[in-house]
Order: sequence, then structure tokens, then C-alpha cells
Amino acid sequence: MMPQDHEQNTTNAEQGSGVRVIRIDDPAVQWEDYGDLPGDRTPGNPVGRHANVFRSADGRVTVGLWTRDADFGDLLGTGQCFDFVIEGDVTVTDDQGTEHHAGSGDLLMYSESDTGTWAQPGPIRKIFVHVRD
Repeated sequence: MMPQDHEQNTTNAEQGSGVRVIRIDDPAVQWEDYGDLPGDRTPGNPVGRHANVFRSADGRVTVGLWTRDADFGDLLGTGQCFDFVIEGDVTVTDDQGTEHHAGSGDLLMYSESDTGTWAQPGPIRKIFVHVRD
């Protein structure tokens, strides 16, 4: 279920629009905690949080919010992945040894077939979009 937009008090039918604003710190956002993910290599890995804020009717597209402290592990994705970094930075090193650095304001793109490592030296907040075939 998508969190409600707190900027307006009208329903979609009343306003004639599907426009929504979702604020990352909105208490209506339903965050879920998660622990270690497959491929995590950070000792005592910190708990992260994510919130799915949109899923298409056919389930192919998911949009969400993600936050986590420092982390190192395998690059993991579902379908085609688009990560827009709001705060923090990450370096993805692909199988050829090429480093791809993304910081605040950058868009990182990869797919589930890409392999490599994810090295995040500190906290990160990002918006993710996953598109499945």
C-alpha cells in the first residue's frame, strides 16, 4: 500500500490526479528492517531498512526507499536496477575490476546479471527502481 500524500486532503477522484509526494521521513511510510543479505561480508552487519512505495499492477516495477549503515558485499539486484543516491556514497567494482563510484545526486544502474562487489564506507540513503522482465 502506498503511503498517503500529506500535502492535500482530497482523494484522487476529487482532485482528478494521481500525483503523489512521498517524503522519506513521513511516518506513514512503512519501513521494514532486514539483517544480512546473501553475499554480505560486513562483520556484525548493520540492520538496514527499506520501504516499497510503489509496485506496478503487473509486479514488474517496484520503487522504494533504502537506508543502511556501512556495508560491504556482493552486488545484488532484481531485474534492471536504478539506484538514485540521496546521501552517502558507494563503490561498485565489477568483475573486470573497474570501480564505479556513485555519491549524493548520482544514479547507479546495473542489472541482476551484473556481478561484482558493493562497498559502502558509511551510511547511505537512496531511492531504488527495479524493473523485471
